[in-house]
Amino acid sequence: MSFSWILTVPHNSPAVADALVELGAQQTFESADEADAWFSEVWEDLAEEGVDAVTLAEDGNPVRPPMSLAEA
Repeated sequence: MSFSWILTVPHNSPAVADALVELGAQQTFESADEADAWFSEVWEDLAEEGVDAVTLAEDGNPVRPPMSLAEA
């Protein structure tokens, strides 16, 4: 089992994709707790790069509903 984040990026570009890779957005985690810990560290940076929402996935299948990164 591996956990990862599915990112919703409506205005993706090569520069945005590169920035997301730099933030570690493509990595996988052994547990949901590890994935959550990474997310809690970078969510503001993800939002700044244009990510609208994230969904936690296990082995590529969503396990939580999407979470919006839009400011309330």
